[in-house]
Amino acid sequence: MVDELIEEENVNENEHKELDDVSSGVSSDNLFLLKERYEINYNLPLREYDTNGAHAYEAKDRTNSNRELFALVCDKEFPRLSYLPYLKSIDSPHILKLVEYGQVIYRDAEIIALIYQRPTGARADIFNSDEEKMSVETFKSLTTSLLNACDVLKTFGLTHRAIRLDNIFYKDSTKQELVVGDCSAAFPSTYQPLIYETVENTLCPSYSRGNGSVDMDIYACGVVLTALALNHNITSEFSPQEMIKQKLRNGSFAFISGNEKIPGRMTAVLRFLLDDNPEKRIDYSQIINYFDGKTVNLAAVDSNDRSSKALIINSEKCYTRKSAALAILNNPDFGLEVIQSGKLLEWVKSGLGNEKLHGKISNLLSAEKENPDKRQLLAKVCIYLDSSFPLRCGDSYLFPEGLAKTIFYCKKNNISTSALNNLINSDIIKLWYQEQPYLRAPSNASEFKIYLSRRDLGYGLDRIMYDFDEDLPCISPIIGKAFVYNTSRLLAALNNNRSNFTHPPFDGNIIAYLRCKMGKKIDGIIVDVNANQDAIKIAAIIRLYANIQNKQGPAQLTNLTQWLINSAKPIIASYHNIKYQKYLEQELLKVSKSGKIMDIVDILENEEARIKDKTDFTEALKTANFLIAEKNKILSGDNRIDEEARDLALRFSSILSVLTMLSTFVFSIIYWMIK
Repeated sequence: MVDELIEEENVNENEHKELDDVSSGVSSDNLFLLKERYEINYNLPLREYDTNGAHAYEAKDRTNSNRELFALVCDKEFPRLSYLPYLKSIDSPHILKLVEYGQVIYRDAEIIALIYQRPTGARADIFNSDEEKMSVETFKSLTTSLLNACDVLKTFGLTHRAIRLDNIFYKDSTKQELVVGDCSAAFPSTYQPLIYETVENTLCPSYSRGNGSVDMDIYACGVVLTALALNHNITSEFSPQEMIKQKLRNGSFAFISGNEKIPGRMTAVLRFLLDDNPEKRIDYSQIINYFDGKTVNLAAVDSNDRSSKALIINSEKCYTRKSAALAILNNPDFGLEVIQSGKLLEWVKSGLGNEKLHGKISNLLSAEKENPDKRQLLAKVCIYLDSSFPLRCGDSYLFPEGLAKTIFYCKKNNISTSALNNLINSDIIKLWYQEQPYLRAPSNASEFKIYLSRRDLGYGLDRIMYDFDEDLPCISPIIGKAFVYNTSRLLAALNNNRSNFTHPPFDGNIIAYLRCKMGKKIDGIIVDVNANQDAIKIAAIIRLYANIQNKQGPAQLTNLTQWLINSAKPIIASYHNIKYQKYLEQELLKVSKSGKIMDIVDILENEEARIKDKTDFTEALKTANFLIAEKNKILSGDNRIDEEARDLALRFSSILSVLTMLSTFVFSIIYWMIK
């Protein structure tokens, strides 16, 4: 067959051609030229600029040697690709300038590198105990510069989620202004210490937090400014749960500052930057007005109604909606007991005096009375108590915005996704979004249940994952460890994979990724890929890959072309003419090294040949059916013919006997007369 023919034709001849072509970007002296302009020197690491899991190296602009640049090579984490075009267009004095970005070769891997303007000041986490205490004017300037950076990102619909001391630089040696560093070399908050995270985010692993909101960046700014005001770094030895309890009991400012003395004017600002109610955190415009002496409402009002009466859950006294929701989330068995016993409703009514909340929970209890899954009841009660908390999913927590990256993390690390399936199949996520005052559910969220219920290729959790988050790369096991961030790179990764050709060059993950990248125009392809006939499946994939190569490249895909040819056996077998099958094999063998998938399409998708084969087969089938019918007719008439033959033989024998007798008699008479 075709696979044997290709192996006999020296498959290894072009085995490393594509990688050799790509790797030519790295010179013998370990330099890489990005976009024919920016030279990255892998021999000169800049450790002080390493951040977010990326390694920094010296970079030069060949067209302007006076520019001070460095490159961040994203070799450990996946970058936030959707942010890069926006960050490149931003020109703010308080945001480190992203000059360029693109694909590079680093340690034989194809990854993304970010070219940044080199900061002119020192890193903010370098403290000098001999320095004088920070003045109020310096504090004002530092605060304004940090919040300005957050405000600029907000205007583009972006969040930083990596604001921390070791990722912030002074603008110059005067240390009067700050510049925030990279926010795109890794997924949001991947390297963020928990001390910089809000109470709600502390519950979640980093991959389940989502992109977050600007108020989370403002909270991180509060931690940075507190550390700068105290002139030392801030760390915590508490466990996440204990940290949450301490923050809720004493407030984030008291916990983070450790009750160290800070001038009163600074304290007022820091308290509102670190307010545990996100609606009360001051933003850039408010801080400008405050520093200008204008009237700004900075009253720390707790929107979570406080009760004078405690609700006891697992021996823990809860006085606010937030603390009650947290206690139920952490102690589901005790929380269910409090709910079913009516203690929660009584506390809401008499303690909080909140008739609206009482009505919501009461209606929920009536609606969920017959539902045996009490986890949904607990989740919905907690949403009504405080919708700022994440959702419990199995033994962990996630924000709905972090659902896609949670699926991604579980699939990449072979972790069970049964809890995610249960969450998506419920209406908990829908209720969570309904209770958010300023957040709307994604437009395609209503389709997630449908995606999950379908077992076809291109659906399930893979489809939800890629549909919900455009930053996620393809992680099909077929492509190995390649970093695939667009359809062209997918074909290149398949081409570089030298696995067994007997496996088709696609799977459910790849189909879901392509559907989310290419949209509805390939829905017809997906229908064919899920057909019952292998010939229809592989023909659809060949057409799809040929279309991608023609429009986006790469120009040469020798290995993938051979892989597709080897997978095309069902298409060849779908032709009925044995001679034509042999002809197709020979023609495919001729183009196996061309690297052009469209050549395969031209050979296998010959409409005239298909019509002729079908016509000839129909005629042959008709002739065969006629001959079979004649044979059956003859076979069914054998017994009757045998009887007729026997009767005819008897008659003939009788007649022959009479004739013999008559002839003997006549000859006897003649003989007598003569004699």
